[in-house]
Amino acid sequence: MSNNIKKQSLLGKTPQRKKPTTTNKRKAPTQTNVAQTQTASSELAETKKNRTGLIVAGVIVFAILIIPKPQLLTYEKSGLVTQSVYWPGLFGYGAMLFDSNLQPNADLARNSLYLCQNNKQPDTCQKYRVTEQAGFFSALQKLILD
Repeated sequence: MSNNIKKQSLLGKTPQRKKPTTTNKRKAPTQTNVAQTQTASSELAETKKNRTGLIVAGVIVFAILIIPKPQLLTYEKSGLVTQSVYWPGLFGYGAMLFDSNLQPNADLARNSLYLCQNNKQPDTCQKYRVTEQAGFFSALQKLILD
């Protein structure tokens, strides 16, 4: 027995590629090539326009979902009942009542509303009990009618 072992290639033999030859000959554009190019460019422009429209619509929907909406609050203290449009502000900053100069601090989970002359001085705050909360459309209606 002979110990002739043949070597095998793992990838196998692949034919070598031919180098591309470069030519500087330019073909004159035919009428069909020009028409195809114009059609392709107009389709590309339409798809870019559609994508841009979808992106703008997506940003608007995202903003509507993220930005807090005003609420109509009914609150009372010592038998005095008041309705005001409350906007919670962006990320907890800039909360306001549309019909008051006081600075609101709302804890709507506990039905409490604190109205302060100065948020840094707690002794200037008055506590009110929130009796009713209405949504965006009620707040919009109150703003329009009053």
